[in-house]
Amino acid sequence: MHKTNLTFTACIGCHFVPFCAAEDGKPAAAQHINFSVKRLLKLQRKQALYLPKNKLLSFYAIQEGALKTYQMEASGKELIRGFYFPGEILGYEAIATGHYLVSAVALTDTVICEIPYDNFLKRVHAKPELQKHSLYLISKQLNAGAYLALTSAEQRLAAFLIDLSKRLRPVEAPAVFNLPLSRQDIGNHLRLTAETISRLLSRLQRNKVLTITQKKLTILEAEKLQQLAEGLNEP
Repeated sequence: MHKTNLTFTACIGCHFVPFCAAEDGKPAAAQHINFSVKRLLKLQRKQALYLPKNKLLSFYAIQEGALKTYQMEASGKELIRGFYFPGEILGYEAIATGHYLVSAVALTDTVICEIPYDNFLKRVHAKPELQKHSLYLISKQLNAGAYLALTSAEQRLAAFLIDLSKRLRPVEAPAVFNLPLSRQDIGNHLRLTAETISRLLSRLQRNKVLTITQKKLTILEAEKLQQLAEGLNEP
């Protein structure tokens, strides 16, 4: 991991901003933010941020790029626990045990704010209103991936794509977003094979529910995709 210069251009939309912002809610001075943010880390694609059993020292907020967290099954297959994108935070799962439970690896070249856990606790103690925001963030993470409980492969993939669109899409183009994930990673996350993911995506494209050009995914029929996620229709 490489250190990089502190910048605030990617702070908009970050879930950790309330911990870094000045009292008036405006972007804080660098020395104030440094109380919460130790440094920026730059990861290359496939580089690990942390591994299972590493001691909990920090939380991590993504500025640019994407990461996945996973555990290894006895068979050697990755069981992907989740994907993380700009503005989202990793590391909460380590609070109870004091160490990380999963591996976190960059899917693309990624820039991350490192937030020392001790500094986080000091901020929460100094500003009790941040306790509510902390609980909100933890609850939000606990509810992530609810689509994994859906019965059919079509439902799981449709609900997953809807979830991604809400997290990745730019405001000016709500139905278009870059998909920084491989078919294999999506399959490992949804408990499906890469071949099944490819087949389902091809079917959705044939039925003009969405299109995929290289890494750009465009949702053409959001209502149909929602119906698929709810099990109300077949692709």
